[in-house]
Amino acid sequence: MNKSEIIAQLNKNRVKNISLLGVIENYGIESSLKYKDSFLITVRTDHLWCYLDCNNESDLKELLQKFKYRTDYFASLETWMIPVVSQNREIEWELKTERLILPEKTEVNSSLQKNTEVSEKNIEAEATVIVRELKNKDADFIFKHSHYQDFTSKAYIRERIEVDCSAGVIVKGELAAWGLTHDDGAVGFIHVRETFRKRGFARMIMESLIRDKRENNKDVFLNVEPDNFKAKKLFYSLDFEFDRVISWIKLKVK
Repeated sequence: MNKSEIIAQLNKNRVKNISLLGVIENYGIESSLKYKDSFLITVRTDHLWCYLDCNNESDLKELLQKFKYRTDYFASLETWMIPVVSQNREIEWELKTERLILPEKTEVNSSLQKNTEVSEKNIEAEATVIVRELKNKDADFIFKHSHYQDFTSKAYIRERIEVDCSAGVIVKGELAAWGLTHDDGAVGFIHVRETFRKRGFARMIMESLIRDKRENNKDVFLNVEPDNFKAKKLFYSLDFEFDRVISWIKLKVK
């Protein structure tokens, strides 16, 4: 099947395949395997990532046998897939998240307007605050303050800043908070430096990214760690809805 045919099949369940569709749109398809109604697709971003659209264990095993583990990196796995994918191999790391999706509904825009006004009232009056797109030079600073250095790189952050929407809050010339997107288009890297917290900056970042996504007719979704309750409180207040638990894993080299 060609790319357009694969996308047509994946779009039959767009919510389930939202991450895979996003990464294909941004980076294309390196290789694909099909078995019955299931797909195994590889996409090269910071690594060669394997994505799966599969509904049962037997089809997944068949695809993996054909695939012969050309990569150790697997993306957006549902929980039931992980023991099948790992088989007898040890998992080097797993990033487990909850996927949240912002539904397409007209109420979102008015909600964002209201929330923006609330956020601005929380900012200290004396602070000079600017919200701008991130720049290439911000990548090193963002990586230095990231809690996910084991899962990302400066080069990846730099590349994402260059190709998709981003937002940074500048307070008196200093980068105080930021957000950008991942290779599948998911909103991510939301971070507010400790000395700038409790001023509404995270909400400002999210609202800026949501507006950019909506203006470009893009899906708005994100992945958050299950125990990040503060972040989830913010996301749910912006009308995001829980979709499913998914993981990214890297298998140890044999």
